[in-house]
Amino acid sequence: MNKILNASLAVALVLASFWGTVRANSPYAQAAAVASTSDQLRKQIVDGLSQRLSTFEVTFTDTASTLKSTIKSTLEAAVASDDYLHFTVKTYGYNASIEDSTATITFEFTYWETAAQTASVKNKIAEALRSIIKPGMNDHQKEKAIHDWIVTHIAYDKSLVSHSAYDGLFNGTTVCQGYALITYEMMKQAGIPVKIVEGTSRGIAHTWNLVQIGGKWYHLDSTWDDPVPDVAGRSTYAYYNLTDAQIKADHRWNAQAAYPLAVTGYDATLTSLAAKDAARKTYYTQMYTTLGFPYLTSTYSAATVDELTKKIAAAAKLKQKELTLRYERGATVQSDMKKAFNAQKGLKGFSYTYEDFPRTPQNDKLLRIKLKY
Repeated sequence: MNKILNASLAVALVLASFWGTVRANSPYAQAAAVASTSDQLRKQIVDGLSQRLSTFEVTFTDTASTLKSTIKSTLEAAVASDDYLHFTVKTYGYNASIEDSTATITFEFTYWETAAQTASVKNKIAEALRSIIKPGMNDHQKEKAIHDWIVTHIAYDKSLVSHSAYDGLFNGTTVCQGYALITYEMMKQAGIPVKIVEGTSRGIAHTWNLVQIGGKWYHLDSTWDDPVPDVAGRSTYAYYNLTDAQIKADHRWNAQAAYPLAVTGYDATLTSLAAKDAARKTYYTQMYTTLGFPYLTSTYSAATVDELTKKIAAAAKLKQKELTLRYERGATVQSDMKKAFNAQKGLKGFSYTYEDFPRTPQNDKLLRIKLKY
């Protein structure tokens, strides 16, 4: 996602709200489902969520003295039991009438998506996967195909109104929550372990994914890889398969949450695979370049103004028209570029753009420089 729009994104995720009240000795007239254990209660709630019921009742009997807290914790566990359900629920809560060890509970929910819409999402994704997943693909190749399909078929909703996977697939736009849900369902149907992460990015509420490829977990943020304004057919990879340390440069999440650790650099994974899997060596080598890993080497990076000046001079000597490199002094990139070009000879002019390089935890920038002779 284009950094220019960061300040205008406001709240990209509306988190589910929760309310709960308990009313003693207030009977309900209608019949309710019955649960005698917290596990049975959780299953009743999950069933209601799966049907996208807006309200339903359960009579819950528990001899423990913590009946009130059990209802609340069981409800929260039910909502969190499945990532797709969790992020499709808009608000949730309950009212409970308690007498002795029995509670008659009315659960109330609102959703971003109806049951029929969710069914349409699953069918649409199955159709898309049939067109992009080819025989013989491994999980690395499937992941890229899914990532590219999402980024090239969905646009970010700058109005911040659309939040669901259905919005993204059938109306063409959604916010990060919808991107994460689509990524989740596509990966899941393709047989790739996946989770949805909630936190913040650059101070804004945000969701993205963790995917398990080859037994290793990686962060995948399809929202931030989609250019804004939308560019037809363009896919970027700045937030593709990052480690915890890499994505922490501009993402935050609850360290106490039960998310798997992402600690293996994908560059090392691709290098190892290229050496072992001859049939896919070309794919791994191309991905290594596509994901920008050469810019982690000294050949394609500069750590100081002096190194930057020398890199530009070397390119000018060879009459190169374009030069791309990683610059490690991102905070002073503009003033340092002026110094570097003032020291050049034989150039009629220059222009440059820069973008964040999130594969390193510091404030590095990827410089794209054009030279005029």
